Amino acid sequence: MMDVKSAMMALHQALVGFEQDPEWQACMSLAESKNRWFDADSIAQSLSQWRASTGLNMAEAWAQRYPSSELHEGRLGVIMAGNLPLVGMHDLICGVLSGYRVIAKRSSDDEELPQFWLKKAAEFDSIWNDRIEWASQLKDLQAAIATGNNQTAQHFAHFFRNIPHLIRHNRSSIAVLSGNESPAELLALGQDVFSYYGLGCRSVSKLYVPQGYSFEKLLPVWEPVYNRLALHHKYVNNYHYHKALLLMNLDPHIDAGYLVLKEREALHAPVGMLNYEFYKDIDSLRQQLIELQDEWQCVVSQLPELDMAIPFGQAQCPGLFDFADGVDTVAWLQENAPKAL
Repeated sequence: MMDVKSAMMALHQALVGFEQDPEWQACMSLAESKNRWFDADSIAQSLSQWRASTGLNMAEAWAQRYPSSELHEGRLGVIMAGNLPLVGMHDLICGVLSGYRVIAKRSSDDEELPQFWLKKAAEFDSIWNDRIEWASQLKDLQAAIATGNNQTAQHFAHFFRNIPHLIRHNRSSIAVLSGNESPAELLALGQDVFSYYGLGCRSVSKLYVPQGYSFEKLLPVWEPVYNRLALHHKYVNNYHYHKALLLMNLDPHIDAGYLVLKEREALHAPVGMLNYEFYKDIDSLRQQLIELQDEWQCVVSQLPELDMAIPFGQAQCPGLFDFADGVDTVAWLQENAPKAL
């Protein structure tokens, strides 16, 4: 039997005091040197969120929700994403806590952080060393979870066609405004849009606003906080590129100086851009969002009519029970698990 509380607490303890830990700081600096999207603030945000998502309370909630914690010889392959710091860890953690031996293939964009975190966690519970194998190739698997873009998702689905698999592809997140948001709510929305430079599937890339909405309510709130994005080399290159395309095509848009806002139906927007669309009534929009639910990861809004929505500022604060694509990863793993040892 696995001691879930011990395993969860080990993950938590490995992150306690990372802000002052010289080893953690060295790892963070190395990760940033290899991937300039992973600046110190982005890495610290991810580590802080993971620290908040683990610990004793979460361990007790996990054990209550998933009472089975038996180890078995099932080999789970996990292809980890690297668009955000440690984003691939959720599948790996679910695999280990579901009793699997996890064979993990890290993204070249995020190699140091996952391995170092689990090395530190193994000092408190050896399960984070004993049940994980880092690999460049995945073979002899009983199940697989892979994350990629729409093109690689098709490849993964074919590659793992003979075993149970979860394949994740591109998704975006959206926000719905009423037009009556307070400055504090709009500032919180900025966290949903700009955290991790908008690179995550939980990053808001599309706004739905009521007809007649004036962005003069929004942009002056964001400008003092987020105009600093124009100082980030990789981000500002994206911003200038997409602005140039719009200018050359004489395509109407709003230029905030660090962000381009464009009216269009697409949910996804590239880095440095934010799509928006006007809606007539909230009931029709709600039905539209239901029909599009396979394309978005989360919805943020303060409108009570949108029962699927989370509050502004919470898109990039997922807990362990916030499963990607609405699929309970642990339940899926348990359904496909071989017999226990």
